[in-house]
Amino acid sequence: VLRKPSRQFLALILVYGPMSIAGLLTGRLFFGSGSLAAGQTLLGTLPTDVSSPLLVLMARGNIALAAVFNAVNTALSPFIVPFLFLWLTGIKLEVPLGSIILELVLIVLIPTIIGVSLRTGFPTFFGRHDSAYAGLGSIIYLLILLAVVGPNAETIIGYGWYAFVIAGAALLLNLIGYLVGMASRLITIDRKEVITYIFTVSKKEFSIAAAFVAASGLPSEIAIPAAFFAVIQMITSPIAAKILARD
Repeated sequence: VLRKPSRQFLALILVYGPMSIAGLLTGRLFFGSGSLAAGQTLLGTLPTDVSSPLLVLMARGNIALAAVFNAVNTALSPFIVPFLFLWLTGIKLEVPLGSIILELVLIVLIPTIIGVSLRTGFPTFFGRHDSAYAGLGSIIYLLILLAVVGPNAETIIGYGWYAFVIAGAALLLNLIGYLVGMASRLITIDRKEVITYIFTVSKKEFSIAAAFVAASGLPSEIAIPAAFFAVIQMITSPIAAKILARD
């Protein structure tokens, strides 16, 4: 990344640029206006999901690059997301800087430092268990997913058939993310790098949405599209990773 800063710059542009616009447009298409439309827009402005490097690993992409993209994109999110959301919706977000920084430190920074340190210091020992890491990572990701979706379960069930509309909006935004990620072919033909961009762009850190909404005193319904997206991306991402790993 230091040798080719354009790689990180492109990741930032794709994650926060076209995906934010896609969130706005899909929100208007499916919901018109209101809290769900605002929530879909907020979803589009969110940074890369913490599970992105895991999916890149499963798809045989550039894991190191994915880890850097994830760390940088997420670290900048408290400063970028409120600006984009205000610009697109006119709604001001309060930044719970302390809680978001703590969350990012716990789920991104510390695991990255520990992982890199252990693999660098004891490569032979930890290399023996490479086949187990993807499964372990998936279990931990499931726990994060349950922590976010669980409190919204009653609301989600209460939507009835309309839940399929919300899920459809999440699915469309997720598929757009895959297509936008493939735009990286404009600057790189390295297959592993392209795979990294695909999952960096298509996956959204859904847990941050709830933090922004709660801190801003906004209707809790604005966080619902992110909860649906969490489930949708967990379904589509392993399928995409399996297809990419097989090619």
